[in-house]
Amino acid sequence: YFIIYRQVWLDKMKFTLDGTIGHTYGSTFEVKNGEMVKVTRIFKEEDVLGTEQGKDNRDLHDLDSNQKLSRDDIEKLKKDGVKGKELIGHLIENSTTFKAKTEYAQEKWVKKKKLKHVAEFTVLRPCARLMCDIYSQKGPSKILHLRMDTLAQILLYGNVRAHSNVAVVDTCCGLVVGAVMERLGGYGKVIHFHPGDMPIRPVVENLNFSKDVLDSLYTFPLSCLNSVSSKTSVENKSENSDSSSNTTDTNEVKRTKTDEKTDEINQGGLEENEKNSEDLGSEEGSQCEETEGPENSTSKNTKNGSEKRKHEQNTQRVLNKQERERQIEDAKKLLQEKSIDCLIVASKFHPTPIVLALVDYMAPSRQVVVYSQFKEAVMDSYAYLRERGGLVNYRVSETWLRNYQVMTMRTHPVIQMSGGGGYLLTATTILKPS
Repeated sequence: YFIIYRQVWLDKMKFTLDGTIGHTYGSTFEVKNGEMVKVTRIFKEEDVLGTEQGKDNRDLHDLDSNQKLSRDDIEKLKKDGVKGKELIGHLIENSTTFKAKTEYAQEKWVKKKKLKHVAEFTVLRPCARLMCDIYSQKGPSKILHLRMDTLAQILLYGNVRAHSNVAVVDTCCGLVVGAVMERLGGYGKVIHFHPGDMPIRPVVENLNFSKDVLDSLYTFPLSCLNSVSSKTSVENKSENSDSSSNTTDTNEVKRTKTDEKTDEINQGGLEENEKNSEDLGSEEGSQCEETEGPENSTSKNTKNGSEKRKHEQNTQRVLNKQERERQIEDAKKLLQEKSIDCLIVASKFHPTPIVLALVDYMAPSRQVVVYSQFKEAVMDSYAYLRERGGLVNYRVSETWLRNYQVMTMRTHPVIQMSGGGGYLLTATTILKPS
């Protein structure tokens, strides 16, 4: 058995996560020698602040000479095992301007040094809010600049609740799909419409849902929507006319005959393949018996192991394909029954053709929510839906959000803020008169 330790890079630090196994969420750990060690007491700025403070910072200058310890001295202290509170204490003692700073400036200075030299991390339970916050800070373009407040409005306007069927078109790394699954909690069904053959949703994998919640998720390629519409149109024609039903019966008889012929042909081909494989197997077995020795036995075992591994991979691939086909068929039934309770579109593609294609499968008095980071795309969908009819209570909105720093005597708006959180189009379906 081989134990593989996966290395994680975080804030220019490399370590493994094996030390966190067995501990509860919310525990704080410190990196020591590339491993996570649980910390009983969290280091706080108040632990190293002294009683001496200056009146103001007008005479202070930000110079490298203010710190007597050089970078080599700091690295030497770290190698000697001096970390955390002791290291910050050494930096304070060798700072010529620390005691002349004000109380607020001292706290800010210690917090800055703590982020740089103290490697403490708190492990939190993954949720949609945290994933949205992380992607907004690291790579907002991957989630189409979707903010936490906009994601909350999508769930609110979509009336996402337990025991509801939600159709989601998501190209935001699965953030919207994960938030919907988290809200449903396994009570309901989520149909994820995705471009291509396989969906890309790393957020859903990182949220670590249970099997009951994952079973409520169905994947459906957007390229298969035409098959759903054609199937429903064939069923409607068969219900309207009796003559068409007779023709379909004859077609079914012809299909069964052709299916029987194809089954016979396939069965004959399978029997021939089995005979050929048996002959090849007997020939290979005779050759192996002739040349079998101590050296060939090891190679034979490695071949058997590789063949067994390939066979397991092929069977798993076939099972995954069958599972995807089953999910597509179940999703088709929901669409044909027109039992979709909510439609959410948050895609990098133009939303108008997607919304027009999916809104026909929704039940009346249900919510439609369209998100886009561009105003023109939302207004185009608004114009086409108004022309189509069958919806009421149209609303196009944009949310302006600004964070505030709330601290004692230092409450003020945060200088750095997001430029925009995208645009939302919401509407309610009604029973369209025939």
